[in-house]
Amino acid sequence: MHRRSATAALLALGLAPLAVHAQAWPARTIRIINPFPPGSPVDVVSRSVALALEGGLKQSVIVDYKAGAGGTIGAGEVARAPADGYTLLVTSSSTHVIAPALRRQLPYDATKDFVPVAMIGYGPTVIVVHPSVPVNTLAEFVQYAKANPGKVSYASSGPGTILHLSGELFAHKTGTQLLHVPYKGAVPASTDLLGGQVQAMFDSISNAAPQVRAGKLKALAVLTPERTPLLPGVPTADEAGFPGLDFPAWLGVFAPAGTPNDIVQKIATTLQQALAQPDVASKLMQSGITPAFMAGDAFRAKLAADQKLVADLVTVAKVPQQ
Repeated sequence: MHRRSATAALLALGLAPLAVHAQAWPARTIRIINPFPPGSPVDVVSRSVALALEGGLKQSVIVDYKAGAGGTIGAGEVARAPADGYTLLVTSSSTHVIAPALRRQLPYDATKDFVPVAMIGYGPTVIVVHPSVPVNTLAEFVQYAKANPGKVSYASSGPGTILHLSGELFAHKTGTQLLHVPYKGAVPASTDLLGGQVQAMFDSISNAAPQVRAGKLKALAVLTPERTPLLPGVPTADEAGFPGLDFPAWLGVFAPAGTPNDIVQKIATTLQQALAQPDVASKLMQSGITPAFMAGDAFRAKLAADQKLVADLVTVAKVPQQ
């Protein structure tokens, strides 16, 4: 009896520092790593997350830019960071869904090296065509593409990007053959679309909306569960009669694997409360990001489903690995 009591006392002493640590968090500055350059949609979310955590946790938060290799350099740094809640990753589905399917080697395991904290929102993709293309609806575009197999060109920001794979998913689901024309970035791609050198593009809503409103491009459908307030008159692909075209283009927060669950939940709760504030949601929407909170088992399940979807798509579409 005495021996068991002594053992219990030792265990209690051993666990005490952990309990104190968890209760004290955060006791110093939290660092958010943004694995993409300033000005990207991830940049908008990372700064919004930083402000939300500062206000909710009453602790300073900094954003550290570690861009390169499609976001995998910064993601790899977070994977190797201490699992203490002081280093977080704000990223897009590029690093955790696309990269594992396309890259032969990564400096991290997208599933084992991270804890999914929360999805913050998604960046709507819209199908746009040059005014010279003789279609006005998504159904007409599908019919036009089927009548011209391999001749309808679409621009993307480069091989293996969300804009490219959105086109591959569209072609696979609709039974069409499109001609992919990759560019080194979304800006030169949209420039050639506006000039009529290519016919279509699966573009980000933030990039395409001004051109659509100006009448320089025709928007056929948004590849999102809901319509976007930036182009409220444009139907979703589901509404247009073509379900299953939504490519996973979300933005979320991750922590290193092993981060205590109470810290993860505290971060998630703080972010959920921030997204419920109209000014925060409005700022994201003005930047082309639709707020959509998801955490816990739901976010983990979505991550696994999205990884399978893209891995299968890469195989079916024979997208070369890098």
